[in-house]
Amino acid sequence: MAGFNEDLLDAWLQLTLVIDNEKIVSGMPLNEILIYRYLYHHQTEDITATTLCQAIGMLKSQMNRTLTSMEEKELIHRVRSHKDKRQIFVHLNEAHISLYEQEHARILHIVDCLIERVGMENAKEALKLFQLIAQIAREEIR
Repeated sequence: MAGFNEDLLDAWLQLTLVIDNEKIVSGMPLNEILIYRYLYHHQTEDITATTLCQAIGMLKSQMNRTLTSMEEKELIHRVRSHKDKRQIFVHLNEAHISLYEQEHARILHIVDCLIERVGMENAKEALKLFQLIAQIAREEIR
């Protein structure tokens, strides 16, 4: 018989699978959404792959593969710094920002439906728990 920790792990994995598959993130893979979201919210800054790795928690090799894929899809472009030729900045391709905005709006609609179904008080409690669990998980994994 499974213990509570097994039940909690199962629920966590089920939620992760729902979020990381086509049911929620249909237009772009999850890693691309995470990168694009970060770049979208930091459009006025010069962002490097290293910055993205730190912000999102991706390995550099995975980040480079994902950025190359995004560049091939013309979602982003990379620009070498004029001041320091070793630095390469990642920028959104403004012609495709509407793709992200549409996908983001679709995801927010799903979140709004979840809030409506569980109620605002439960949603607020879930937010607090998600934040706490994410913080503790980061600490434990390090």
